[in-house]
Amino acid sequence: MTDIEEFIQSIPYLTFQQRRMLKEQAQDLVLWGLDGEDSCIQTLWPEDYNRASKNDVIKLYTKVMAHINNIRKNPIDYDTFKPSYDFKGKGSNIVKDFLSPDRIMGRCPCPRDGEQTRCCNLQTLDAVQQCAFACAYCSIQSFYSSNEIRVLSDLRQHLENMVLEEGTWHIGTGQSSDSLLLGDDYGTLTALSAFAKQHPEVVIELKTKCARTDWLSLDIPGNIVSTWSLNAETPALKEEHLAASPKARIEAAAKCAQAGHLVGFHIHPMFFFKGWEKEYSDLVKQVVDSVAPDDVVMIGIGTLTFTKQNLRTLRQSERPTRVTQMPLAPIAGKFSYDLETKRKMFSHVYASFPQDWKDKVFFYLCMEDPSLWEPCLGRSYSCNADFEADMKRHYFSKIDSEKTHS
Repeated sequence: MTDIEEFIQSIPYLTFQQRRMLKEQAQDLVLWGLDGEDSCIQTLWPEDYNRASKNDVIKLYTKVMAHINNIRKNPIDYDTFKPSYDFKGKGSNIVKDFLSPDRIMGRCPCPRDGEQTRCCNLQTLDAVQQCAFACAYCSIQSFYSSNEIRVLSDLRQHLENMVLEEGTWHIGTGQSSDSLLLGDDYGTLTALSAFAKQHPEVVIELKTKCARTDWLSLDIPGNIVSTWSLNAETPALKEEHLAASPKARIEAAAKCAQAGHLVGFHIHPMFFFKGWEKEYSDLVKQVVDSVAPDDVVMIGIGTLTFTKQNLRTLRQSERPTRVTQMPLAPIAGKFSYDLETKRKMFSHVYASFPQDWKDKVFFYLCMEDPSLWEPCLGRSYSCNADFEADMKRHYFSKIDSEKTHS
């Protein structure tokens, strides 16, 4: 039993549910590394708590929970956060593996029931499993128990024999790992390029936080789109451990575009932190100054969203992070920021782009509530099918235009 568990068990009169909720709050305080009395759950309780009456204990519990929830409502203060963690060996062991074909294809993690979020029906291809980066919020750490990176060694054979579902047009490779971290060291990009040439009706989307560009010497077909996940400087520094800096990612994207390839960006996950407005405006300026809108297919915008398993993994890791210092509002079966905070952040980013970008680039909200589209992007869709159809039309229009000019 941990110190936290022992302390919570020593508090009289609490129900099982109250102890569980208090434990989660206590684990988050440990992750956040705040100063003073907010550094741990024990310091928020009076020394004589175990001699208090039931009524007083419940009042204390309510007060402590309200105090921590108030912390969650404020923008994260990263000025006082200096994470220290040993990432030595993270992703250093790479294993070539043979996997059965039915294990490499999947779907976007949007809710499958109903239309609680706008979903583009992205299919996923797990050519590589596990990531060498150590982003605090990443769901990949919930998928795999080992730091070992597994590369599908017979990917080309799997792809040659693959029978695609009817209607398949958009496949992403960044769900189970970083798409470009290993470049073509294990023949992954060569195999994907051959598959893309064989299926011109399909868009292969690569997604990365790395700055590798040596793979640009390969014969990459036009229906492979390379995209970079971007963040403001502070959360990138404090939470996206081992990944390339936002500046380096944008420079890599610019090199890719200069080489004649279409690119895209995911400003995702956005953080609500002290100074977020200026830093995200600065990020947008870096993108606009580095890449022409004619070379950009899409820009996805979204924010932190956690499943119960994501949160459980984060809390059990005890790795310093402030990603859970947020309201954790229940939305579509997951936990995220409340809709008003999302509206502020998404609207701000979109408004920061000049009009020619809005005219030429397909902007969308990634796995977000349908009610956010109109106030944030000035347009909306009545259903997921309409969203997917419009995305497909924009993507192939850009790809066809690129072919015409090349």
